[in-house]
Amino acid sequence: MIYLVTNTANQTLFLSLDEARQYFATAYTNYLLVLTHEENSTTGTDLAQVAVIVNENTRITQLTVTTVGLTRSGRYRYEVYGQNSAVNTNPSDGSVLGLVERGYAVLTNNTSYFDVPTDVIPNDIIYGI
Repeated sequence: MIYLVTNTANQTLFLSLDEARQYFATAYTNYLLVLTHEENSTTGTDLAQVAVIVNENTRITQLTVTTVGLTRSGRYRYEVYGQNSAVNTNPSDGSVLGLVERGYAVLTNNTSYFDVPTDVIPNDIIYGI
């Protein structure tokens, strides 16, 4: 599950997308990310974008994405497609080679994902023998 902030540009997203390249005969250069707020149905508010690849290796892909226009917090479905277009936002376009990854995202209207504990841990005591 990924976590993003609603209506915010330039967010960093880490996914493992490169491992799907082995399933496609044609190489792809870009990723199309589609976020869909399902609202108890298979259709709903969505945002499609070509994610900016910041760094990619065989283990992890770092992307920069936006949620500008998505103002409702909640659970979203995300789908990432491999494509050979830097501008296409239509998953049915001919430049899209196929689905690379699918999962769920949580969009929240605040940036606090957890509370930092204030526990104080005393120093260890080592006794000489």
